[in-house]
Formats: sequence, C-alpha cells, structure tokens
Amino acid sequence: MLNKKTTRIAIGLILLVFLLVSFVPSCYISNSSDGIINARTTTLKSPIEGVIHFAHPTKCGMFFKKDELIGQVTNARINRAHLQELITERKTLSGRIAALTKRLADFATLSKRLEGNIVQYQKYAANQLIQMIKQTEDKLRQEKAEFERSKKEFDANRHLISQQALKKREFETSEAAFLKSTSRIQELENHAAELKNTLAAVNSGVFLGDGHNDVPYSSQRKDQLVIETSLAETALNEARDRIGGIDLQIEEEQQRLGRMATHQIIAPFNALVWRMAATESSSVVIDSELLVLLNCTSIFLDFSVSESQFSDIKPGDEIQYRLIGESEYRQGKVFALRGSGTDLTDQNIAASLSKDPKREFHIWAGITLDGQFNPENFYQVGRRVEVKIPRKWHLIKEITRFFNVF
Repeated sequence: MLNKKTTRIAIGLILLVFLLVSFVPSCYISNSSDGIINARTTTLKSPIEGVIHFAHPTKCGMFFKKDELIGQVTNARINRAHLQELITERKTLSGRIAALTKRLADFATLSKRLEGNIVQYQKYAANQLIQMIKQTEDKLRQEKAEFERSKKEFDANRHLISQQALKKREFETSEAAFLKSTSRIQELENHAAELKNTLAAVNSGVFLGDGHNDVPYSSQRKDQLVIETSLAETALNEARDRIGGIDLQIEEEQQRLGRMATHQIIAPFNALVWRMAATESSSVVIDSELLVLLNCTSIFLDFSVSESQFSDIKPGDEIQYRLIGESEYRQGKVFALRGSGTDLTDQNIAASLSKDPKREFHIWAGITLDGQFNPENFYQVGRRVEVKIPRKWHLIKEITRFFNVF
C-alpha cells in the first residue's frame, strides 16, 4: 500500500510539474519595460549657397503641413556672363539673318530684272534683224531686176560685137555691169542668210558676237545669282538652326541660374521642426544642413525583447503598451523585427533605445495617434513605454518544452 501511495504521489508531482512548466506560462502575458516612442527624421540640405530666410518665425517643434513653404535660400552672387554671351551671340545671328533675308530679296528682284532684260532684248534684237532681213530682201529684188537688165544688155552687145556692129569698149562696159550685178546678188543672198542665222540665234538666246552680247551676259549673271542665292540660303538656314540651339541654351541657362538664385524649402510631409541647424539670415554653402524634420506620419513604437520572446512574435501581431507614468493601455501592431546583429546607429531615427544585454532584439510596432499624441508635445517621441506581449499556446511546443526540462 505504501508503495502504491508513493507511486501516486510521484505521479501527481510529475503532473503538477508538467502543468507548471507547460501550461502556466501560457496564462500570463510577458512584459517589456524597455521601449520608447520613436519616429523617422529627414534632414534638409541646401543645394546652393546663399542666405536663408524663413517664411515665418521658425523654432523647434513648429508644425508644417505637407507642401507648405518653410523658407528659402537666396543667392545674389551669380555669374551671368555665359548667359550674356549667349544673348549677344543670338543678337548677332538675328542681324545676320535680317541681312541674308534682304540679300535674298535683292537677288530675287535682280533675277526678275535680268529675266525681263533677256526677254526685252530678244524681242528688240529679233525685230531689228527682221527689218534688216526685209531691207536686204528688197535690195536683193532690186538687184535681180538690175541683173536681168544687164544680162539682156550683155547678150545684145555680145551679138552686136560678133557682127562688128559695136565698139569693143561698150561691150566690155556691159560685160562688167553684168558681172557686178551677179556678184552683188550673191553678196546680198549671203547677207540675208547671215541675218536669218543671227535671228535664229537671238530667238534661242545664244552668244551673238560683239554688239549683241546682252543676252548671254544676262544669262551669266543669272547663273551667278543662282549660286549666290544657294549660298545665302545655306547661311540663312545655318543661322536659324544656330539660333534655335542658342534659344535652348538660353532657356537651360536661365533655369540653371534660377535654381542657383533661389531654393525654396518645402515640407515633404506633415512635419515638425526637430532640430534647426541654421537660423534666420544665416549664410549657408552647398550641402549645408538647414533643418531636421520629424516625420509626423511615421510615429511608431520601438521596444526590445529577449531571444525567447522574439521567437513568439511576428509582423501583424497585436500588442498592448502604456506610457510610463500612465495606467491606460493602448493597442499597437507589429510591422518589423530587428535581430540582435542589426546596426541600430540610424541617423534618420529621432530617438535612440539603449541596448540591453538581456534584451537585444528590437521590435517596431505601429500605433494609433489619438489626442495624447499631438505636435505640441512632439508626439511623445522619446518617451519610455511598457509593452505587453501576449504569448500563444501550442500543445506540441508546450509538451516539448516539458520534456526539455529533463
């Protein structure tokens, strides 16, 4: 009986230990007293040198809405020499374009005048040659009539001289008149043919020789005008293209000078002035730190846990927390876990949580901003909190934990 009783007591003690080790821990919530309210910050730097002026009197803790003007940096010492060179070059090219345009207009007028000269001279020369041809043909008809008369006289005198009824001297006179008339007819026919050839040349616009060279001269001038016009048009197009390029350069240079002259400081989000590195009318250089802004949309809970607690937490878990000194608990949701090997020296984090050798794992949790969290108290950033982490019960894990005790 004693052995049986001892056995029952031993079994009861074992079951009690099992309950204590495996099930009792699931009935309470693990607390983490090492935690703070934290937020992200953004450092605004100056891309130019100059003097800073704030839109309103600015101090730490001042609230700015997203896209609200905080201030601006102005730079009165800007080198505009390159812009002036571009403007001067553009004016020079504009004058050249005007001159080339006038030259092309003069060329067009001269070309029309030369064309008119060619037409008028061709008409004048053709009429003149027609009249000369007509006069030559009239002379040729008269000479042919004279030829017929002298031929008859020569034939009659030749018959009389054969009858010895005429003196030889008179016969020779009639013979000379006949030969002269024949030669004169040949000369007039050749002259008429030459005039007709000249008329054909005038109508076709070819060189006519001395005294008739206005047509080829005008044609030569027209050919020269074609070349000069082509060169002027090429130069005009080049000048216009260059002006187009200069206009783009001027626009880019003006924009660059505008960026160098003024830089507006705009709030990138709803923000608080966390730290001021420059004051009103301070001189700044490029990449100087101006302001450090607290991102009001990034308020979160930053707390540390031990390794045993870390394995029971995952993103999305609900936790409870309260500000130290208060009794009311609020809800939060885990969104990030950082292991013990994580480098926590983040310059964009507003508050720093000291590293505890027993609690080396950091948890980040989102919180709801209610009336307690407002810009007037910097959203409680840096204030310490106490966090309750509920543990989940898993039968297999609890049994495994029980046997691991032995």
